Amino acid sequence: MGNRDFIVCRTSHVRGFVARFQDRVAALPSDLKSAVKTVLKRKGLSGLLRTVFVNGGPVLDELAERNLKRRQIRFRAVFSNPLVAWIYRKGTRIQCRLIAAVFEARLEEDPQASVVVFNGYLMPDSILAAVATREKRRVVFLEKGFFPGTLQCDPHGINHQSSLPRDPDFYLAFDPAELGEKPTALVKRASKLKDDGPAALPDRYVFVPFQVPSDMQILALSPWIRDMRHLYDEIYRLSEAEGQSHFVIKEHPSFPLSIRAEVTPHPRIHFANHHDTQALIEGADAVITVNSTVGLESVLLEKKVITLGLAPYDIEGLVLKAANGAELLTAFRSLDSWSPDADLRERVIRYIQNVFLLQGELKNPDPHLPDMIAARLAGTDRHGQAVAAFAAAKRGS
Repeated sequence: MGNRDFIVCRTSHVRGFVARFQDRVAALPSDLKSAVKTVLKRKGLSGLLRTVFVNGGPVLDELAERNLKRRQIRFRAVFSNPLVAWIYRKGTRIQCRLIAAVFEARLEEDPQASVVVFNGYLMPDSILAAVATREKRRVVFLEKGFFPGTLQCDPHGINHQSSLPRDPDFYLAFDPAELGEKPTALVKRASKLKDDGPAALPDRYVFVPFQVPSDMQILALSPWIRDMRHLYDEIYRLSEAEGQSHFVIKEHPSFPLSIRAEVTPHPRIHFANHHDTQALIEGADAVITVNSTVGLESVLLEKKVITLGLAPYDIEGLVLKAANGAELLTAFRSLDSWSPDADLRERVIRYIQNVFLLQGELKNPDPHLPDMIAARLAGTDRHGQAVAAFAAAKRGS
């Protein structure tokens, strides 16, 4: 496995990337069976037992707990049972220890390789990220981009955790003509939810895209909105306080459960799970989101946006932000008198599309993707140089 540029987890997300660049990318097996066989071969039975029964530390325990919490959200009927939760927690902790032991050994075999982590919040990639961080290895995070045919790639993390500046001055220093064209299409989302069929939309409404409650966007980057039931409750309170606006909700197609049967209906809150997301954005007066990519798409489509969580597009002058219910009401009431900075919007969208995001996809990667990842990791690409230059200028001012 030695002499590779990158090490990744062998998962479905990076299958095309690994197949395309076998000479530069080493894929580590991350299933439990492979981990047991590898540890047994390397350390013998006594070493296997020590790995299984010796505490792996608070970091690995936290990864196991996070995995359990996601199961409890997605499969409440099963994992809300205390016995099932206890068994799953114990088993997942053992799994984390075994996989971490394999990753640690494999990293030692290839000391010069950088570690590529997909997303970084989900197992087994979160285990690889933890081991790489402990071993002080270079790590870069990959995820699908905000627009079609693009990738996030950043040493700091994805979404709000990335190195995208939140200072409007960073973007206003650019000439839009030097930043390339804006995206011409949005990500297509096909609904998997079953309900009573397409809802008739009110003439005027505010769009509220729901998100996956077990995703890192909610569990890690949403300081006050706990889940989609809580988001509905806040919209309900806003409806009551505001008194006349209609709100249209679309539940996330990737999450199998619906809250519709659990919430109190409101005459001005409408579910539109069968409607096209882009059409819902285009027809809306404004958009309220926790931190969804739909928020950035709404900025692209020149809509007013209120964010409730931590988003990479949380930039003053671009969106309004609310950290609690009172701030949401204040922001909502200011929508008629507030407009986003059009010049800033042009620069932010063009910069994200053409400078920050890498072009291509992992399924069918660009032939230069490894070089682009290496440059991003080293900070020698256009984004890295721009961020460094802006930071130096701020220090010198």
